[in-house]
Amino acid sequence: MRVLLLSDIHGNLEALQAVLESAGRYDEVWVLGDLVDYGPNPAEVIDLVRSLSPSMVLRGNHDEAVGYGVDCGCGEKTHWLSVYSREKYTLKLVTEEQRRWLASLPLREEREVGGKRLMGVHASPRNPLHDYLLPTLPREELRRMLSVGVGLRSSRLVNANVVVSGHTHVPADFELEGIRIINPGSVGQPRDGDPRASYGILDTESWEFKVYRVEYARDRTLEKLKPYVDDPKVYAKLAEILTLGRVL
Repeated sequence: MRVLLLSDIHGNLEALQAVLESAGRYDEVWVLGDLVDYGPNPAEVIDLVRSLSPSMVLRGNHDEAVGYGVDCGCGEKTHWLSVYSREKYTLKLVTEEQRRWLASLPLREEREVGGKRLMGVHASPRNPLHDYLLPTLPREELRRMLSVGVGLRSSRLVNANVVVSGHTHVPADFELEGIRIINPGSVGQPRDGDPRASYGILDTESWEFKVYRVEYARDRTLEKLKPYVDDPKVYAKLAEILTLGRVL
């Protein structure tokens, strides 16, 4: 089975459309959370994702914030941008029904796929909304993020061969103690130094995973932001992230 992995679209309709045009044939779509905030088209992104009939759609921290009216709990460098975009336009552009749909999305999905136990989360098994599961972290910290339970004695590594996650906006494919962690990067807000939209294709027969990058109409996304962003500092920062593919 050929699976299209999407994560962290963040209201960037142009990036999502470019990815779907690039991806070619796939059998299933798995969406790993964060459809909204930052970008100018949260409602259209939600509608397009739903039209794909994905077999997995997870709730990210930004979906949680919009769906429940809470803080996103995101990193310090982008928290202020998140709050601004959510209050200034995301909450005004999405419908009440769309908010309820975001709130209804699961935090985790577990299934048997191709003879392997797989878990899907937006961030990590330990904290599905807020952990940053990066391969550069110390081994013990990664081990804690891949554990379930409370306390040192009762916690144990999650019962999965493969964990698919997003949230970091950085593609990854690495292993820890027999658990493979796969991250397709961000469709709408890459932060690994490459501003092109990022997505993944996972073959669940061979278990080959590939990350692909595709150019999109970034200027159109930035033009669409202008009517919603009346603070030059906010607009400049959003433009910088989309242009450079990183948070300075």
